[in-house]
Amino acid sequence: MKYVHEKCSIECEAANIVSRKILRNSFIEITDVGKCTTYKCKLNSEASITKEIENPKKHKYKETSQLNAGDKLECEDLFVAINTHRSLKIELVNHTGRHKAQVTNTDNYTFAEITRQFPNLPVREIQSQLSLDNPAA
Repeated sequence: MKYVHEKCSIECEAANIVSRKILRNSFIEITDVGKCTTYKCKLNSEASITKEIENPKKHKYKETSQLNAGDKLECEDLFVAINTHRSLKIELVNHTGRHKAQVTNTDNYTFAEITRQFPNLPVREIQSQLSLDNPAA
């Protein structure tokens, strides 16, 4: 399934990442995973799950992340965290008729989250939960 709104995310053991500009950033520590290298993907980015988390299939970083093979994020800007210390091998390929793109595949734990959605999409409002004290909220 394809996800296009801000704060949508995926978690997986391997992913395919495509963006017009992939920039290496700093490190973060994820409790159940360890130290991860982060990347900022800018200008028409996408990330898709190629290998699911196995045994058990559960969230490690964000409870609302998608975990199924084939789930895909499409957006303007993407935040990516990968459990590896070495830099990714990034290739430059022809992606569309006019633009080239940088492409990479990960083979370690990967977390990706949309930080800026496409500007032509309406902003999704997250519905707050109704409380028992104030059912009209």
